[in-house]
Amino acid sequence: MFFEDIIFSPKNSDMPMLFDEKNGFMYGNMYKNEYVPYKNYKVSRVSTSTEKGDLLLKIYEYDFALNDLSLYLDLHPENEYIYDLFKEYTEKERKYVDMYEKKYGPLELDDSNYNDYMWVKGPWPFEGGKI
Repeated sequence: MFFEDIIFSPKNSDMPMLFDEKNGFMYGNMYKNEYVPYKNYKVSRVSTSTEKGDLLLKIYEYDFALNDLSLYLDLHPENEYIYDLFKEYTEKERKYVDMYEKKYGPLELDDSNYNDYMWVKGPWPFEGGKI
C-alpha cells in the first residue's frame, strides 16, 4: 500500500481526509484514513482545569498539526489546499502563543520580546504551580 492510497479520499485524489487540530492531536495524526487504532486503546480527550492549561493545549494542538502538515508538504509541495491550511494554522498558533506569552511569560528560552530576562521569573513546573 502506498502513502497516497492511505491518506487520500477515494472521491477526490487531491483532497486528503483530515482531522481538525483537536482530533489530530488526540489521534496522533492529521489523516483520517491513516489512523490505525492500537488493540483496544480508546482515544480520550485531554482536558485542563485552568486558562493557562487551555492556552497550552491549543498551542500543542496547532503545533502538532503544523508538524504533521509540514511532513506532507515535504512530499507534496504543490498541494495548495494543505499549504493554505498550513498558513491558517500558523496564524492561529501564533495568536495563541502571543496570548500565552502576554499573560504567563515566554514559552521558549530564546524569546526576547521583553525588557528583561523573563525566563527565570515565575514558578517553575517543579515548584508546584498548576498548568
